[in-house]
Amino acid sequence: MKCSFCDANAQYRDGHTGEYVCLAHSRLQVSAQGGREQAEPLTVRSALSTDRDRIAELAVYFWDETEVECFGHAYDVRELPAFVACKGDGRDEIVGLTSYAIEGDAVNVVMLNVLPGYQGSGAGRTLIAAAEGAARAHGATRIVVATSNDDLPALYLYQRRGFHLTGMEVGRLAKHHGGEEPGFAGIPVRDEIQLEKRL
Repeated sequence: MKCSFCDANAQYRDGHTGEYVCLAHSRLQVSAQGGREQAEPLTVRSALSTDRDRIAELAVYFWDETEVECFGHAYDVRELPAFVACKGDGRDEIVGLTSYAIEGDAVNVVMLNVLPGYQGSGAGRTLIAAAEGAARAHGATRIVVATSNDDLPALYLYQRRGFHLTGMEVGRLAKHHGGEEPGFAGIPVRDEIQLEKRL
């Protein structure tokens, strides 16, 4: 889906107007809770091998690549275990996902994205909870995630879910992309922000 103001892929949906916006046209503002139209209910389930093409499509949609670098590792999201958020009963279109990697005593959330039209449905919270369940099932004692310095919505979501800031790799994303790129609300994408939640 495209931005309401240009031809770029939309990353977010304006909760008040319903317009879809790209990173360049997004803005941060304070607003009250409630009064927002609820998105249709979604089902979260484990990803199947038949979901790999759709997972790749979503990675390219959000990140222009299927390889994600975080915590000093490179991961191909097509090869990782994942949970997907689907319209309807879980057999319909995949509209969000979280992929993860098991690294020693931690589960690393490598990718968490929900299409703009389904943001605000609780899918992000449910996908994080599914990753936490997987972490516990593997005997992990913590769950970690890295995001970019500009991604204020992600920082909000993770901290509201009990994650704490644990580190920052200055310049890591600028180096990965060959320079700074414009991010959320025009903030330059430069640094990797690391968060952790103890289980």
